[in-house]
Amino acid sequence: MPSWRQQALIEAPVGDVWEILSDPGRGPDWNSELFAVTGAPTKIERGSTFDLTARGPLGLTNTTTFRVEQLDDMHELKLKCQTTGFYAHWLLTPAQNGTFTQVELGIEPLQKLTVRGRVGVALHTKTYLRREVERMLDGLRRVVSRERVSAS
Repeated sequence: MPSWRQQALIEAPVGDVWEILSDPGRGPDWNSELFAVTGAPTKIERGSTFDLTARGPLGLTNTTTFRVEQLDDMHELKLKCQTTGFYAHWLLTPAQNGTFTQVELGIEPLQKLTVRGRVGVALHTKTYLRREVERMLDGLRRVVSRERVSAS
């Protein structure tokens, strides 16, 4: 199944990056394709679920349930769509005063895919995933930078 992994340096401490990344409600701040988050707990934990309304491939807007699959405080976060199997897997590592960030987007098809799920899988091409990773990293950098400036 298609996936794309990319690394980047974000010029902020891990705690600052994690604070934004681990709060699903903040997703629309840094992910321009994400319109709304509903049902997210104030503190996520492994197994937490919430709904995301986002624009996906071909500009289609969809609301789907995501589940926190992996969580290691200030280091690892993996979210997975319960309709298509689309996932976002983040790894954060301190790098002097910054954060080395690795993100992978991809598809891990679920056992029983609906027609809607099969269409979603087909539309998540490697090219689409690469563009999304780059856009998400740029958005996260922008928000972290803006918050660091306003805190000064």
